[in-house]
Amino acid sequence: MGNSFTAYAASDGPGDLYLSNGGTDVFFDVLTLAGCQLAETPWQQNLVLLFADGHRYSRGFSGFDLGEIPWTGDWQAEQEFLLRVIDTALARHGWHRLRYDPPAAAGYLARYREMVAAFTPVPVDAPRWGDWRTAPAPSLLTRCPEHDLYEGEAGCRLCDPSIQPIGRQ
Repeated sequence: MGNSFTAYAASDGPGDLYLSNGGTDVFFDVLTLAGCQLAETPWQQNLVLLFADGHRYSRGFSGFDLGEIPWTGDWQAEQEFLLRVIDTALARHGWHRLRYDPPAAAGYLARYREMVAAFTPVPVDAPRWGDWRTAPAPSLLTRCPEHDLYEGEAGCRLCDPSIQPIGRQ
């Protein structure tokens, strides 16, 4: 089983990104490492929490469409932030903290970057994932003392051995 990351609203876009469960863990690990370094606004913090808690509960059902993100009227800055997170992850920011080598991650990130760049966000009035203009609960933004990542709802993703086995890609 795996997960699909899509951009249905993008016309003539690069298509979907399909990842195995292990690939999804890697994808969220490297995006969380980059995002925790960069997030400043409530919207940015909520996006990074999506990555930090991603694929922790419904394994095999963690993909999402870019249109599901609660974009606001400031969608251009939000999209630029997501691209900056991806670029920071592509630069291998924090990968030394991983317990494994993620050789396939650069390919996942490059493909996702193409999807995000081709996507035109549409502001959402009643977002399914809540209003990301509102700051997350401070407890969710507590940082792991070892990895400096948001704890989120499920704790530090790099401390969780069930999604961090050695050799996983």
